[in-house]
Amino acid sequence: MTTYAPHPLYFQRGEGARVQDLDGRWYHDLVANYGALTHGHNHPELTRAVHRQIEQGTALGGPSTLQYRHAELMRDRVPSLERLRYCNSGTEATMWALRTARAYTGRDIIIKIDGGYHGTHDWGHVSAFLSGGATHDQLLPDLPAADLAPGVPESVLESVVAVPYNETEAVKDVLSRLRGRVAGLIVEPVLGVGGGIPARPGYLEEVRRLTAQDGVVLIFDECATFRLGPWQVKHGLRPDLSTFSKIVGGGMPLGVFGGNADIMSIFDPARPRPLYHASAFGGNSLSLAAGIAALESFGAAEVAYLDRLGDRLRCGLDAAAQEAGVVGKAIGEGGMSYFHFGAQPPRAAADTVAARKGRDQLRALVHLHLLNEGFLTARHGLMCQHIVTEAPVVDAFATAFADTLRLLRPYLCDHHPELLSAGRADQAASRTTPAGGAVG
Repeated sequence: MTTYAPHPLYFQRGEGARVQDLDGRWYHDLVANYGALTHGHNHPELTRAVHRQIEQGTALGGPSTLQYRHAELMRDRVPSLERLRYCNSGTEATMWALRTARAYTGRDIIIKIDGGYHGTHDWGHVSAFLSGGATHDQLLPDLPAADLAPGVPESVLESVVAVPYNETEAVKDVLSRLRGRVAGLIVEPVLGVGGGIPARPGYLEEVRRLTAQDGVVLIFDECATFRLGPWQVKHGLRPDLSTFSKIVGGGMPLGVFGGNADIMSIFDPARPRPLYHASAFGGNSLSLAAGIAALESFGAAEVAYLDRLGDRLRCGLDAAAQEAGVVGKAIGEGGMSYFHFGAQPPRAAADTVAARKGRDQLRALVHLHLLNEGFLTARHGLMCQHIVTEAPVVDAFATAFADTLRLLRPYLCDHHPELLSAGRADQAASRTTPAGGAVG
């Protein structure tokens, strides 16, 4: 994601909603560290909190009042977090949520979503969209083949099953055929790197009903979607367990997992044979201090502002594509957006794969030209804003996007005429493709 031709940018500083590279050039930041930041860079309240805490100790090796204060803020924001625990990242949080579901139910199998990203542990890197590995048959042979990242053993497929996003019948079928064997189901309420795809209306409500019916622990991975409210609070749906990272650490490494008090009681050291969870830096004081400052300055008003910015961005990108005569659609929810080339926006990760097939160079050219215009975006398509991002910057980005697509029309005519809307192909054909088919 951070490596690209002709060479990746190296950054030395961030200020507000901008970042500066080693050559001293500033870029408007539409990555927000892949959704991990909402307050921008060098936010004064977060910076002061870190400075104060570093003088008092970064990791004191035992419980602290900071843990309780942060936990209270999380519970106030997310009522389903009756009990919670700390680790260092989203990867750890999802790994521990899955292990918790297995320990609580005494079952082994996990259902995840094809294209769902839950970090880099083995269980999460089954059909993780960015896995880039070989395909293998799944435990249930009529399911689509699963991708395994290099280094993930094929034996993982004995305990992890991947099903398509937004398809309740697939969940229902797997739960029926594996009844009594499924420990948990983990899902992103908005499919992240798989294309920024929102859950269709009623999908997650039906998943909630099906999992509850079979005693399966439902896990919402809200590491990315906390910026939406979080999603479960905005939409009024209560999972059994949830995972959080990114924003809740205020720009410092922090992971949170928790939920139903009865499930989380398996960690109680006073009970016989508790589940042992340890982490040298889990819930460290420095990350918690930054997280407290972040949570105290990110409430309903800030969420609503990011929602408005996201709506403005998606409308601007759609207008830019229409103006340039390019077929595509911006999708997402709140402060998370993607732009997809093609007539049909994706409903699942497989649709995203199909829409991107053969278009890697096109996406690379768009990314490169936006960098040249002073806008930092993620190569895979994610766009996020900060609460310090101003509306005129969003408008300027939409204008730069339109300019980029207009510049690329000759390339599109030569290589992707299917992406030119009616009446535009002839106009593009009358122009000359830049030498070598590249745009600098």
